Amino acid sequence: MAINLNLPELDIRDKRLGAIISYNGSAQDIYEKSLERSIKPQERSFSQCGACSSSCAFGIVSNIIGSVVINHAPIGCASDFATAQNNIRRGSALRGIDTGNFKAISTNLEEKDTIYGGSGKLREAVLLAKERFNPKVVFVTASCASGIIGEDLESLTDNLSKETGINVVPVYCEGFKSKVWTTGFDASGHAILRKIVKKSSKKTNYINIINFQGAHVFDDLLGKLDLKPRYLFPFSTIEEIENISDAVATANICETLASYVAAALESEFDVPEVRAPVPTGIKWTDEWLREIGRMTNKEERVEEVIKEEHEKIKPKLDDLRAKLKGKKIYIMAGDAIVQSYVSAADSLGLEVIGAVAFHHDQAYDNDYQELNTVGNMLKHIGDVENYCVTNKQPYQFTNILKEFKPDFVLARHPGIAVVINKLGIPAFHLADPNMIIGYDGVVALGEKVYEAIRTQKYVETLAKHFESPYTDWWSKQDSFTFAKGGKKLG
Repeated sequence: MAINLNLPELDIRDKRLGAIISYNGSAQDIYEKSLERSIKPQERSFSQCGACSSSCAFGIVSNIIGSVVINHAPIGCASDFATAQNNIRRGSALRGIDTGNFKAISTNLEEKDTIYGGSGKLREAVLLAKERFNPKVVFVTASCASGIIGEDLESLTDNLSKETGINVVPVYCEGFKSKVWTTGFDASGHAILRKIVKKSSKKTNYINIINFQGAHVFDDLLGKLDLKPRYLFPFSTIEEIENISDAVATANICETLASYVAAALESEFDVPEVRAPVPTGIKWTDEWLREIGRMTNKEERVEEVIKEEHEKIKPKLDDLRAKLKGKKIYIMAGDAIVQSYVSAADSLGLEVIGAVAFHHDQAYDNDYQELNTVGNMLKHIGDVENYCVTNKQPYQFTNILKEFKPDFVLARHPGIAVVINKLGIPAFHLADPNMIIGYDGVVALGEKVYEAIRTQKYVETLAKHFESPYTDWWSKQDSFTFAKGGKKLG
């Protein structure tokens, strides 16, 4: 896909990457169909819940040190503030830093503003941000309301930048535009790249790591190669972001999160993306390190590191594999990251009996086969015969898990593990996806899984006292009854 940073916004994932939110089949099938982008979006006749691309965009920019976010929206959209604050507190603890509270202002758009416009409120909010916080950058996140009334954010923010002397950056993340909330990651990345990042002619020993608020797990792994990780974008300073084009490469913990930013850095700033799967699981970590070695002319040292790391974790890994032998796991997470969890589970000898991706991109912005996470899963691990896509619908999860009866469920997003525990199945929410990065991450995941499986008695007791909100009728239905094109009752 052609990158154009001169445009104020980019195409949504639904159009750009053929993203879908419903599918039921196998990993092999979705892979083959995605190569031709032949999977058509399925409409649901019922949705229990959803998510918004504005929330994803807000979650990224609100974590940047030295910035203020103005949510140009009705006050209800400010519910994202609580989530952002929680993420910052948790993330800063994982990083061992104190960033203080995040800084955000709502323009509180009301009904009258949808008629007369909200430009006055936006200007007032920017001036207030300057008075209170004196930030280096002010991000203005759009909303359904500001988008529907046609607010000219580009002109408004340009004029406010001139008036205040602050870089006022619009983020076009209106929720109604896309059914795929991860479009918000792209919107925030596009805004940062076009308004903050500078071109650099020099190269350093930094590797850009596009991730969430997770721990500094890449420090040790890359340090052994005399390379430094630069974590983006949560807890980055404006100065760090300005200079990310001096990196020797860009890597990530999730291709969904990183796809657009990595592609833009490669095409517009001459920073190549690491063409290898995310370093989760032993096989994928080996491949990732070898690609880093190739890109930095450190192949010999990489082989030494791989050998050292394999030997280091072997005793613990053998012990965990023995304890977890025969255990069946089901995995639920966002696209791309779900396959990396399958890789880590495979390294522990766990049997992956099924997986749910919360959406699926049929392509990536850097359309290299080496970045295709479903393809990498098939190549290194094999098919997951029970593979489906559903955008976090609890009513589907309950029926899916009753059918497959796993010993354990690994879930990425909060709330899901609680629902699963009530069914009598041990599960935990992987709050920090960085926890399972690298060789030590395989061991860390194994210890967490073993700990969770030992709660079997507790969750069985919990299930006995749980009254399901779903009727007996629904429990007898196919999980995809309300999704057109999904399996139907025979």
